[in-house]
This record gives sequence, structure tokens and C-alpha cells, in this order.
Amino acid sequence: MKSVSEKVDVVVAGGGTAGHIAAIQAARAGVTTSVIEAGTMLGGTMTAGGVYMPNHFYSTRGPVVLGIPWELYTKSKKTEGLPIPDYQKRRPVETPGYYSYINVPIYAAIAEQEAVDAGVILHYHEFVSHVRQDGNFWEITSLGRGIKRTTKAKEIIDCTGDADVVRMLGLPVIQDTKRQPGSYQYKIENIEHEQIWEKEVQAIYEEAMADRRLQKGDFAYPNMLPFKNFLDYGGHNCTHIYASDTSSADGQTTANIEGRKRMLRMFKFITTSIPGCERAVLKTMASHALGRDSFRADGEYMVAKEDFMKATDFKDKICNAFNYIDMHSESKGCEVTFLKSEELLPKVPFRALIPKGSSRITVAGRIVSSEKVAFAGIRAQCTCMAMGQAMGAAAALAVKRNMPSRVIPAKDIVALTLEHGAVPI
Repeated sequence: MKSVSEKVDVVVAGGGTAGHIAAIQAARAGVTTSVIEAGTMLGGTMTAGGVYMPNHFYSTRGPVVLGIPWELYTKSKKTEGLPIPDYQKRRPVETPGYYSYINVPIYAAIAEQEAVDAGVILHYHEFVSHVRQDGNFWEITSLGRGIKRTTKAKEIIDCTGDADVVRMLGLPVIQDTKRQPGSYQYKIENIEHEQIWEKEVQAIYEEAMADRRLQKGDFAYPNMLPFKNFLDYGGHNCTHIYASDTSSADGQTTANIEGRKRMLRMFKFITTSIPGCERAVLKTMASHALGRDSFRADGEYMVAKEDFMKATDFKDKICNAFNYIDMHSESKGCEVTFLKSEELLPKVPFRALIPKGSSRITVAGRIVSSEKVAFAGIRAQCTCMAMGQAMGAAAALAVKRNMPSRVIPAKDIVALTLEHGAVPI
């Protein structure tokens, strides 16, 4: 095994939804930045994970998240030759949010090129195996095929999605007793929708559930949507994996196997039982199953349900969240709760991104310190990206000022993100 050494200002652990934005922001702010990513591309859940819906950039009242996330999104749309959606012309009948969709290959390639152009050092196929603090520096060991890398850095941003670095350091974490189900992403195409009758396919689905040709979770939303919805979406984002724990290799493997088993079972069912699906094609599948939650950092502040529902105006706010809660469970399927007033826009406080009792490390994305219900709202992709941009800014300011990121004023973090196009909060 080859051993190599590297010295940078900032290490971003995980190049996913939050991590790729954090890295680009830090590098554009003028500090040397590397990303250690166990997968093959940037973007995480929204690219390799197959949930190609970065939501929500806009509410009915205006922009919620812009900045680097919006820049990459619009660049990907222009590359596709598609117009940038005019969100002011949408009619929010079902939801106060606006769903956005990306082309995964194009977005992943653009995100990578923007990272490289900013000077980000990318290390794919590596995972952080050990972290220790050496005075005002971190020593991070990462392993990949045929390589052992030791990186010295001033700041770490944990964007692993499972609080890997936080846990390695023995810092406190949160894990809910009952976690939300995971999911597996795939897409079935070539369904002849003109042959689909809602009540007929509902009856066929219910018969298959009764005789166990299908199982609970193969379709995640029976409590709120007819089975026709599964066919309308081609199965995308329609599957639950119960008791999934993607925070370890063994757990990830188990979730992958379960997700693909459900995918194949559903494909066989619709092609043999649903009129109009005989020639359906299983077109794409994600590389891995996804967890909605596993471990979160126990931060200097934990965002409570009341904070989210009342849109607490934190003094140390660093970005917006969105005004609805998307809670998944085995018992109920999915429940969506909107805030009482569309004027309310929840915020994320800086303290919730600082692990309790730590220094020179922050977190971003779905490991934000938050109570279960609040977390179900904050974990939306655009909010994760906005947290990433803010923590990239915090790390860059910390390096430039030669002080720990935790003492950087939130207003200075916001000011730097504003220079890079973020929404004023």
C-alpha cells in the first residue's frame, strides 16, 4: 500500500449534497481545500443516490436558497439546453414549494468541474479511517484502494451524512430510537399510461398486497397516494427500506440488498399484472440505498420542533430552511406538515452545526443537530446545500483569521455567502 502525505487548510469529509458545496465555497474563498469522498462523484444523494430533486430553491414568497447551489443548478439546465424555470409563474396548489429536477450526469460533471476550477483537491474512492487533533491542526487518515493518505488540516467539515468524523472523535451524537425508513431509487419507463385506470390498478395493487406478492414498503405512500402515483413516477422515490442503517459497510450492504430485492419484486409485479406495463423497462437504478437518518451531531444547540414550526429567528442564523416537514415511518408511510403561514421560513443556527465541546470542526447536511421532527424538515436537499455553503465560508474565515471556526461571527459567515450569491436572511 502506497503511503502519501498532504497538507491543506480545510478537509471536507464527504462530497455529497452539503459537502460539494462546502468545498467549492471554501476554495473560492481562497483556502486550500480537499474532499475525501468514498464514492465516485460529487452530489451524494442527489446524484449517485438517485434523488435528482434538489428542493426547494423557491417558496411562493420568493427565493429560499440561491448562491452556489443555484449556480450549479442553472448551469446544468443551460448545458441541457433547457430554460431556467420561472418560479413566479408556478401555481402552488398542492405544495408551497417548487420541485426542481437535475440531469444526474450533467450536474455531477459540472459540480466536479467547478470544484476543480476552484482548486478543490478531489480524492474519490477514499474514506476517513482515523482522525486525531494535534494542537491547532488535524491529522486525518484516509484509505482507498492501494493508498493510505495522511492529511494535515486546520479545519474539518463533516459532511458524511452519518457523522463519521464526529463519531471517530468520540463527540456526542444523536440517534433516534425509531428512525425514518431508508429508500432505494430506480426508474421504470415505457409504461403506456393511456391504459392505466386509477381504480383498476388500485384494486390489483391491493390484491397483490393481500396475497403477499408485494410487501409493505414496496410502495412507500399508500396512506396518502393511490398506487397510480407509483406508475406516474415510474417508481422513482417510491420505496421504503425499514430499519435501514447506512452508517456502516455492513448496514449499507444490507440496505442495498433489500432495496434491489424490492425493486425487482415490483418490476416483476407490474409487468405481469398491470395492463399497460407489459413492455415496461427497468431503466436505471442508484448505486446504493439511502438512509434518511442515522447519526446526527449533538451540537451546541439542538433545533427543536417548536423552533422549526415557529421559524425562530436565531441571532446566529446562517441559512434558510423550508417551511414543511416530511416525516416517513413504517407505521404511517409518509406525513407532510406545512407551517401555518407561508410567511414563516425556518432558519438554521450556526450553533447547531458545531459539535458540542469541539473546536475547529463543523458539520453540514443531514447530521445537523436537531430534534426528530425538526430534522424531518431541515434535511431537504437545498437546505443541506445551503448549510454546506455556510460551513465552507466559516472554515475559510477561520483559516484566514487564524482562529477556530466556532468563534467566527455568524454575520460574517452570512456576509461571505452573500458575496457568493446566497439569499439574504
